[in-house]
Amino acid sequence: MVAACKPVIKAPVKAIVGVVEPKIQATVITIQTTLQPQNKILSNSIVIGNGLARSDDEVDHWRLFDLERNRVTYVDDVNRTYYTARPSAASEDGAPQFVSTDAKRVLQGVEATQYVVRLGAYQRELWIGNPPSIPEKLYGMMNASDDGLSKVRGFPLVDHAELPYGKSKLVVDRTVVKIENRDVPESLLIISSDYKEITAPGARRPPAASPPPDRNTPAVE
Repeated sequence: MVAACKPVIKAPVKAIVGVVEPKIQATVITIQTTLQPQNKILSNSIVIGNGLARSDDEVDHWRLFDLERNRVTYVDDVNRTYYTARPSAASEDGAPQFVSTDAKRVLQGVEATQYVVRLGAYQRELWIGNPPSIPEKLYGMMNASDDGLSKVRGFPLVDHAELPYGKSKLVVDRTVVKIENRDVPESLLIISSDYKEITAPGARRPPAASPPPDRNTPAVE
């Protein structure tokens, strides 16, 4: 369902000599991802400010999370369009088991609880904590299409996943390496005013005219 309220939209900031782009105070989560057997290390950040959040690893097509209004704006930088909707409901069909082991450990200065996810040969281990600077519903909103993860309250400070792949095994390790408060460009969390708002895919448009209460179809003249 498309939300009635519109996301924050401001005119694009033009690069003018002597003019500094506006900045805002934000929480920045830095996440390091290690992939095996590729032996590859990646890094990305999630920025949270003014009740909004986004991940910088989404390029060209990205999501702006409105934590106060519980809605998501999907932005298309290629076509310069956007639409806003409530987080999609997850399907429980074939959903993996997502349970707490009650194991505890301290990560990033807070107590984290171990959760495990299993679906066939797929295994995943998450240590979820509640750092005060990270909204507890953010991770659930970011994973709304996953029935188990959509219910998470807190943020995974360590995330380890394994999946057999032929004679090898795919392993993905995501670790929060830093949580800091610092200034970031305001443009990270706004949509340019020249972007066009479109109807969310699958949303129904209201009929041009509704039939009388005693008739199922419009009258034919």
